[in-house]
Amino acid sequence: MGLVVTFILGAFVLAGAAIGAFAKNEELIREVSIAVALGAMAMLLIEDLVPEVVEEASVLGYPLIAVGIALGVAVLVVLDRFLPDHHHEADHDDSALHIGLATAIALIIHNIVEGMGVYSVSIESATLSVLLGIGIGIHNIPMGMIVSAGIRDQSTPQKIAVLAAASLSTFVGGLVMFTLSSAIDERIVLFMICLTIGMLGYIILFELVPHVVCSKNKPMALLCIVIGLAAVAASGLLEGLA
Repeated sequence: MGLVVTFILGAFVLAGAAIGAFAKNEELIREVSIAVALGAMAMLLIEDLVPEVVEEASVLGYPLIAVGIALGVAVLVVLDRFLPDHHHEADHDDSALHIGLATAIALIIHNIVEGMGVYSVSIESATLSVLLGIGIGIHNIPMGMIVSAGIRDQSTPQKIAVLAAASLSTFVGGLVMFTLSSAIDERIVLFMICLTIGMLGYIILFELVPHVVCSKNKPMALLCIVIGLAAVAASGLLEGLA
């Protein structure tokens, strides 16, 4: 299931690219996707990931848990140095191309790490990996929009190459974990979940929350956050009943 989820995640990047190429109201779609992702990721942390690590704390130990979470944050801090602000507007074609390619490179590395996290979560729970994948995927829609805008004037083969690499990068991360699965024990899985907690916490606090706070339509943003929260909460409830 983990490989399937990481493969399907590429569709979110492509969806963002399509929106960037054809949509007339990019700002509205961007605000909706970010707010829904905020709600979904927050609920995943509160309802599933953090309780999972706390419950199994004796297996890994709190020092390693702290190291894993801090490392997850550090990875995205470094990668985000190469990512432009989601609302950045290029002044000319060369700037747009530079931003698009820089975003694509950072997004590929970023998604490989996230794919490893999603696959690790799938070992514990297939349903949870699907929910995590949806939250991460929605968050990547704005990134796909930036990549698409940057390579808009490039040749078709170049566009295909960049978008293919960006959309398949999460699957590559999942494939890496699948290849190493014979050497993965419970401690490694829990450490990867700690990395995921760090990454999601960073994304929520430093990417999603600032965008929602600056949203021009606060009631709509709040509604979308509630939708994201409710969707994950309902899915967890259904999983428990099953």
